[in-house]
Amino acid sequence: MDITGTVALVTGAGSGLGAATAGRLAADGAIVVGLDRDGDALSRRLAGLPQAIVVEGDLADTDAVARAVEVATTAGELRVVVNCAATGLPPTRTVRRNGEVQPLEPWRRVVEVNLVAAYDVTRQAAGAMARQPELRSGGRGVIVHTSSIAGLDGTLGVSAYASSKYALTAMVHSTARDLSVWGIRVLAVAPGAFDTPAFTGLPDAIRQRRQQEFVYPRRPGRPEEFASFVRHLVDNDYLNADCFRIDAGLRMPQ
Repeated sequence: MDITGTVALVTGAGSGLGAATAGRLAADGAIVVGLDRDGDALSRRLAGLPQAIVVEGDLADTDAVARAVEVATTAGELRVVVNCAATGLPPTRTVRRNGEVQPLEPWRRVVEVNLVAAYDVTRQAAGAMARQPELRSGGRGVIVHTSSIAGLDGTLGVSAYASSKYALTAMVHSTARDLSVWGIRVLAVAPGAFDTPAFTGLPDAIRQRRQQEFVYPRRPGRPEEFASFVRHLVDNDYLNADCFRIDAGLRMPQ
């Protein structure tokens, strides 16, 4: 897909994988609309990008999503959506060693952001895309969600995050079929350990254990490598309804 002059909406564009993806899409000619709850960080990240537009808001707020989609469609033809915003909890067991049970509300919040809000992004963005003219390929756009190998492999202490990301993959499979009549592709990327605040902020013991499990290259992924892969998914019209790992062979045991 030629994205020159089209609009790309990137959630979580204020840091990490979202910031790298926004930069790559802008470098390839897209008008980037970034949505992030940290407006200051988002402004700093998008400051050097041509035609970038900042939308501050929480992904779990449906009005914020609607505002971002409206800004995107006002700026031009919305052809690309990359959903990188996510949240998680500090690693903890369902029942801790002291017998304390995991509280429900923080668990629910993770699912609300990582799954329910992801569907909200999908439905609102797809509604806007469906009103646009077809591209030469016959399609109208592509939506890429960020899953996680934690959701595909499962691992100790992250039941909320893993559950939400595993369910996100199922949502991608289903919504891609829902939206096929409109020529809208829906995909997911499941990154492994990347050099972002989500990884570097883990407890030292967990981070060191993950580094011992790397296959090759034996290092965390670079955000630019994630962005490059997303760009390929956007470009290749034959990719649809699937979740692709990018993890250098990492598998997550307990």
